[in-house]
Amino acid sequence: MSDTNDAQRDSESLLHLLQQHYGDRLTPNELEEVKKGIDGITAMAAALRRVKLENSDEPFTVFVPYRGKG
Repeated sequence: MSDTNDAQRDSESLLHLLQQHYGDRLTPNELEEVKKGIDGITAMAAALRRVKLENSDEPFTVFVPYRGKG
């Protein structure tokens, strides 16, 4: 299966779960906005899953120079 299909299936599952728990409290417009947010999050998660990491890969370190007290 492709990442797009996986992300879409994840989005649908999360939206279904949300509708079961909070559907009676959300208007159709609010539900559509939540769906857009869920779609964005699952798309970003799919993009992160595509990044292949080796066991030896380390986190990126941000260098912040010391500027003295003040």
